[in-house]
Amino acid sequence: MKTRFRTSFLFLAVLLLLPACLVSGGTESPVRFLFFPLIAFLSLYFSSRALHLAGLAFTVLFPLMYLFTPPAPIHLTVVFAEIAAFFLCTLVAGFVSGRIRQERFRYDNAIATFHSLSDALNHKNMNLQTALDALSEAHKKLQEFDKTKTEFVSNVSHELRTPLSSIRSYSEILLNYDDIESVTQREFLQTINSESERMSRFVTEVLDLIRIESGKQEISFSSVRSEELLTESEKIIRPMAMEKGLELVLEKTEVLPDVRGERNQLIQVLVNLLNNAVKFTRSGSIKLGARAREGFVEFFVSDTGEGIFPEEQELIFQPFARIAEHGTNRPKGSGLGLSISKGIVEFHGGRIWVDSELGKGSSFFFTVPEATKSTSGFEHSELDMRNPVMVSYRPILVVTHDIVSRRCLRKKLEEVGFHTLGADTAARALDIMGKMRPGLIVTELPEDWEEFEVLIQWAREAGTRILLTTLHIHAGEEPALAVHGYVSKPFDKYEILSLLESYHVQGGPVIIISPDRDESRTLQVILGAAGFDSVLFHDGSSAVAACEASCPSAIFIGSFRKEALEEIFTGIKSSHRSGNVPIYQLLGTTLNRYVTPVTLSPAGRKAEPRSLYKLVGKIEKEFSKGLE
Repeated sequence: MKTRFRTSFLFLAVLLLLPACLVSGGTESPVRFLFFPLIAFLSLYFSSRALHLAGLAFTVLFPLMYLFTPPAPIHLTVVFAEIAAFFLCTLVAGFVSGRIRQERFRYDNAIATFHSLSDALNHKNMNLQTALDALSEAHKKLQEFDKTKTEFVSNVSHELRTPLSSIRSYSEILLNYDDIESVTQREFLQTINSESERMSRFVTEVLDLIRIESGKQEISFSSVRSEELLTESEKIIRPMAMEKGLELVLEKTEVLPDVRGERNQLIQVLVNLLNNAVKFTRSGSIKLGARAREGFVEFFVSDTGEGIFPEEQELIFQPFARIAEHGTNRPKGSGLGLSISKGIVEFHGGRIWVDSELGKGSSFFFTVPEATKSTSGFEHSELDMRNPVMVSYRPILVVTHDIVSRRCLRKKLEEVGFHTLGADTAARALDIMGKMRPGLIVTELPEDWEEFEVLIQWAREAGTRILLTTLHIHAGEEPALAVHGYVSKPFDKYEILSLLESYHVQGGPVIIISPDRDESRTLQVILGAAGFDSVLFHDGSSAVAACEASCPSAIFIGSFRKEALEEIFTGIKSSHRSGNVPIYQLLGTTLNRYVTPVTLSPAGRKAEPRSLYKLVGKIEKEFSKGLE
């Protein structure tokens, strides 16, 4: 419609000269000379074909005016010269128009190429900045690790030096002097023995801490009576409390549910807390008890000691942390008891904290899940936790919105001996990780990218890997991997081209399906600069119809909601023309090295019918890396 209007305007502008000539003198009218500047001016805006048609129409119609207003003498030479001038001017205008349009096309291409290169340079700069930030973060982590290692070695050396010095000194005296009284010899030997026990106890604590931090401790979980944990701990600590004149009270409460865990380790936590209470309480009493709390049993140890400063209440759970250790008459200790207790409690799926007031005492609390219930807020595996194979690793957290995919994947993982947890959203996964630290996270694309970025941040800080995948259930079959690759933001031209090349995509139309117009347009410019023709769609139904009507060489899918994404996958994979086309999914964020995508293999475009086993194999491979 727009082209027809422009052509009509051109013909009207040129042919209006004919009536103007008729009313102003006919063939002798000076108005006829306006044809030359007019056709030259119009060559700037119209195509050669339109100019030729309009110019030829004027050239053919102009001689007809001789029939209406013939001059007295008719000079045929003059007539033919004017007609030839009009015709030649029309040809020249068409040629000029063609050259102008050609140069304009080159200019537009140059501008588009410039913008594309500029965008690519900006993306490279952003990628470089991201890499620099990651490198800076890694350098900072290495510095922190080096500092932590130095402090750890220094603390261990300091803790071992004191008992070793005592042992060496007293043993040298005993070896070099034969006239030492038997009472003195016995005193020296008792000192050597106590210092040896202290050193052995410290080494055991260090090894416990290393096993807990590395996650490689092997624990056999079982159902444990809560009352038994309380009474056993109370028996161990009562002599120490009586020696200092402290009252140790075991509070009697209602019948407590059993907890799921390792009996000796849970007793170790209670003994550590009671031991600290006895050390830092000069007079008064110590209370020990527990109560049921929404699927957990909450244990507590309260004292009437000196209390803890608010700013120190978080620091005391760190390794080698000791309060006012340089003060006079301070109790001796390694500073590892609370950090070991924290690791044991978190491994059991609970948490530990302290409430304290200076001069009035402190109360330590920790929770352990009940044996008959799973931790609230997430799905727990029904596997027999007494089987040591199942608890050799931390659990695998499976995060996917679709309950069928989640249960199928968890079942296959449990069949090969893994313990699993399940969550339907990234927010629920974050809630789970606040209670229990998983060894690996398997997740699909989230609907909330901000929550996913928080999940990635948590994984980086915890040193836990994330396997990112997209599952799709087709025609009643088991879940299968659905995509061949992921493209993260900001878009990297070379990353995209490398991805296309790995699946042998060299030509043909590319379909981009994304509700984000800026996202799809940016990708179209990048693909266009690389020589690919692309078609944009902002809804799934029209895109699926286009895939069925044509045979695209590749398909890029943006950030749709889960339901819309399932419809798109179903439509694409059901068509015989697009079922084997490589599918790439656009991500709403940048992935770091803690996120490993799991996709269909580039060996063939056809969807792998048992690709879920590939995901399970990838999970086993990631665990084997962690155990090396």
